[in-house]
Order: sequence, then C-alpha cells, then structure tokens
Amino acid sequence: MADKVFVKAMVFAPAPAVYRAMTTELSLRTWFAEHVDVRLDDGRFEFWGRHTPFGDVPRQTNVSAEPGGKLRFDWEMEGMSTAVELSVRGTVSGDTTVSVRHEPVPFWGFDRASMNDFWGIAVGNLANFTEGRTLAPRPDYTVPCEETALATIVVGTSPDDVFSVLLDPAMIDKWLPSQSVVEPWEGGRYEFGWDHGPMTVVDIEAPHRLAYTWHNDGWPDTLVSWQLDEEPGEGTRISLRHSGFVDGRPSDGYQLGWQNLLINLQRMVEIGERWEAPQWRHR
Repeated sequence: MADKVFVKAMVFAPAPAVYRAMTTELSLRTWFAEHVDVRLDDGRFEFWGRHTPFGDVPRQTNVSAEPGGKLRFDWEMEGMSTAVELSVRGTVSGDTTVSVRHEPVPFWGFDRASMNDFWGIAVGNLANFTEGRTLAPRPDYTVPCEETALATIVVGTSPDDVFSVLLDPAMIDKWLPSQSVVEPWEGGRYEFGWDHGPMTVVDIEAPHRLAYTWHNDGWPDTLVSWQLDEEPGEGTRISLRHSGFVDGRPSDGYQLGWQNLLINLQRMVEIGERWEAPQWRHR
C-alpha cells in the first residue's frame, strides 16, 4: 500500500536564500538531516541518519536540479522507489512558496500521515532557519515512542499569550484544521470537531497547564498534557505529552503529528496576520 504526499508553505525570506538553505550541506545539517552529502553538479543529494526515515544509509538517487528553482530525486523506501520534488518560487512581495511532492510512499508508523508530518516538520524548520527563528527539534527515528508521544518547541512570546491561543477556538482553527469548542474549566468540553480527538478538560491552570482526554474508537482514551514554561530571553517553552498508549498501540505517528502542529502554532503566534496555514494532503 502506498500514499501520495503534498506540502506547500509560505516562507518569509527571498527565494535565493531558501534555495541555498535547501542545497547547502552546512545548512541542511542544521535544519534537516544528521548526515548530508550534496554535490549537485555530480548528481548527488544524499541525506541519512537518525532524523531521516529509513536513514541507516543514504537512499537518494537520480538527482536533478534546476538552480534556484527545483530539486528532484528518487528515494528508496522499504524496497520501493519513490520520487520527491522540492520547489521554491518567489512571490511579488519578495517572499517564497516552498512545495514538496512525494509519491508513492509506503504506509509506515501508526498514522497514515507520518510521511506528511515528516515533510511538514522539514518545511517548517526550513522556514524557521531562513527567517532566523528557533528551530523545532527534529524527530529521532531510531528511538521508538512506545506509550508516550513527546513534542516541544519555543515560541517567542509570553506564556500568557500562548495559553490564550490554546483557549481561543478561532485561533485553534487557524493552526490546525478544526471547528473547535473550548470550555476552559475542569470537566468542560475541549473538542476539535473531529470524529476522534480531544474530549474533556481534566486539568487547567493558567498560564502554565492544560490537559484533556483524547478519544479514538476501539482504543482506551489517552491524555494530552500541555506545560508552558517561561524560557528566559527566548519566550515560552511548550512541552506536550500525549500519554496512555497501551496494548501495543504505538505513539510514533502522534509524536510526528504533534511536532508538526507545534511548528504551525509557533509560526502563527510569531508571524501574526501575515502567516498562512500550510497546505497539505495525503491520499
């Protein structure tokens, strides 16, 4: 079984700077992969290591590049040849749209969207790198998540500002696709309008703690806990725990998904009205 992934996002930096960050070894080691070997003139764009799915060895071949515009390569995954196209395009305002197309990709992890989240995190960190923002931690694919998914990020504002975003349905609906309902008291509803997901607030202490139950049919309910702490000189560190995965149910897909969403939250808060939610789809 295979999937198709598409991610598109706005980067508030000039297209030449974004393309350099996407094709320069030192930059790539900072925001993308643990190990990189890039020699585009020789048709080489290799990345591997703990931040890369199936990253025990480099698996990228058939590389081609349009300088300043596109990068294409094949990526062997679980014995399947997959095709990746990374594209940058400048806008009239001097900013850049970045898009990723990857197909076909195998289903892996608990969540069908796992590869979509990999590219979402990558594009978010590419944007943060070129804009001079704090990077999100890159996933470590060598460590199984087991019973708890963990995600973290630093947002350049106060805990009060971040906490208010977590309680405002209109703001929640911007950084994740939802139709939210929030009753900010213990026992109140906390819902995204999905057929699964958050249900009931079980702990709330502004502006530092929020916890709610999470429901998926056929599985025991799990718990999502947000901890917001002031990070001196930087803003607020968000530490998110999604716990209670039992009976062999892995949390890996949730860890990737939450890290991807935290980048959206960070960028929405820091950029403000200019920020646009990334476009993505997998099928």
